[in-house]
Amino acid sequence: MSQVVRMQTECPPDAHKVIRPPEQEVKALLCVKLNDAECEFYGEADFCQALGLMSAQPLVSCSEGLRKLITDKAPVLEQKPRFLQVYSEAPTSPVSSTGDAASLPLKEGHINYADGSQSQSYLILDLVAHPELMEQFLSLLEKPYILVVPPESMLILRSISTVYPWDKLLASDYLRQYLRAHAAIGPNELQLFLEVRYGRREGYSLKSVNPQAYAFLQLERKLYLQYPDEDDD
Repeated sequence: MSQVVRMQTECPPDAHKVIRPPEQEVKALLCVKLNDAECEFYGEADFCQALGLMSAQPLVSCSEGLRKLITDKAPVLEQKPRFLQVYSEAPTSPVSSTGDAASLPLKEGHINYADGSQSQSYLILDLVAHPELMEQFLSLLEKPYILVVPPESMLILRSISTVYPWDKLLASDYLRQYLRAHAAIGPNELQLFLEVRYGRREGYSLKSVNPQAYAFLQLERKLYLQYPDEDDD
């Protein structure tokens, strides 16, 4: 039986949208970059269950082995995963401190769906490979890109992208909190954080064991519970 604790929000998915229309448009799609080692360590069932925290239709970048595993388990978990296919021959360009599209390290690819169909071509920006560009996350949300994000950050960044259309200043504050919290965690903190995500450890226990991991966990839970996505019930 899965040990992943699915956090339940008391806030309806559109509660932050009822006062006024959005001021900014989010054109980007978020894609989670998965790794085989995490699946092997925590087990297939818990790994796929944790992916469902992101969305009922998660967009993922992963190996062929993980793709088959996620596809096989999707019906039981009521998920409809989508898979990123990057064109191997796509060129990359130098990183620019200004973030100009012409000089971003963009690649090209498409989305493969469970029914065998595929999307139009997208420009893809891998923020896992280029974490220095994470400071530009909010402005990148306005671009029609696929933004590849690390799995430990998926719920925080998803929540920030949900806030951004209606409150740019608040989203900016949350992004600063995220950048500060993420910069403070190393491999040990990440391991403790994942142990909580996969139900191997109580979250509150991190407060005395590792304050940095606890701060990252607290930020995730605050944003995830306060700003659910549209496919959350």
